[in-house]
Amino acid sequence: MEGKVRTGLEETIAYYDHNAENFVESTINADVSALYKPFEELLPQGARILDLGCGSGRDSRYFSQRGYEVVAVDPSPSMCEHTRSIVKISVLQLKAEDINFYNEFDAIWACASLLHVPYDKQKDTMRKIGIALKAKGICYCSWKYGSKERTDNGRYFADHTEQSLNDLINSIGIFKIYNCWITDDVRIDKCQKWINVILKKL
Repeated sequence: MEGKVRTGLEETIAYYDHNAENFVESTINADVSALYKPFEELLPQGARILDLGCGSGRDSRYFSQRGYEVVAVDPSPSMCEHTRSIVKISVLQLKAEDINFYNEFDAIWACASLLHVPYDKQKDTMRKIGIALKAKGICYCSWKYGSKERTDNGRYFADHTEQSLNDLINSIGIFKIYNCWITDDVRIDKCQKWINVILKKL
């Protein structure tokens, strides 16, 4: 990976707290149905899902309305508060790298959230995701497409390409890559490629 940029996660969390209203407005109605479809096709009926990095609560609300049992996690107090305001589920204020679940979820949904986990913490975080999943559980994750560790407007990002993501997953030995694909940003004012992956626990 290129770059040695590091900004504290606390600054990234502070960005979301200070810009909560604008962030919610820009994401709450974003159409991510094309991402839901391949994920839901693999879910058992009534699946228990961890929304890891719930942000505005958009996806937690969707999955809850579809009859799934959802637990949401986000490190931002403002994002947790907003999620609680739109869906009646358990919402925990936690960083992705601090989760401590064991064999609890059929699936984990980490849409545009693990991109804030520093490269040097990603292996450990992915292992914790594997531990949180039940046998043969699935995980959807997405990152901005690229090969750099960087900051953007006060937020830290760790980007991925197909090769770097494949190297990360293979180095852990917990998952196999079931599907990997590139998409454009669904927000009409953003010109950004995303790398999406569905993982299956071995």
